[in-house]
Amino acid sequence: MKSTSRIALISILVLGLAACVTPDAEKGRKVDASGKEDIDLDAVPAEVLAAAMASQPELDLSEAEYETRDGNEYYDVGGTMPDGSELELDITRIDGVWTVVETQRDIEIEATPESVANALHGKVPGWSPDRIIESDQGDGVVIYEFFGKDADDQETKIEVKFEGGQAEVLVDEWLH
Repeated sequence: MKSTSRIALISILVLGLAACVTPDAEKGRKVDASGKEDIDLDAVPAEVLAAAMASQPELDLSEAEYETRDGNEYYDVGGTMPDGSELELDITRIDGVWTVVETQRDIEIEATPESVANALHGKVPGWSPDRIIESDQGDGVVIYEFFGKDADDQETKIEVKFEGGQAEVLVDEWLH
């Protein structure tokens, strides 16, 4: 084997091996987000507000945030429902139309489906999250986002997908 071919083969093997052992491989893909920025409701485009009101007509809007995720614009608008509960709607363009892609609310562990709680405790036995967000995707899929400190006292987030009565701990971060 010629030395240039041998070097090329070794380079390919080293790169392949490095891809297999990166520290983030077990954590999965993370969404590339710009970070949320608070904005005034009157700075939110009318089409975004119309999408929010069409989705949740009784929502009394009180706040808004803007960010980009994986290169797409998102507005998160939040407010209070008549029963006093708080909701947040994530809105982005789909085929050029502003669309609600996620409805979020904070819940307690007792409000999660049993299979979701079992999947979480199977992943991290005995762990107690500090915050749980139920993220309804509007298509039969609900993502449960669990936040808290891990055994090393580091902030952590675990997502569990619930669809058709089945729960699955996600490796890759959910896009919406």
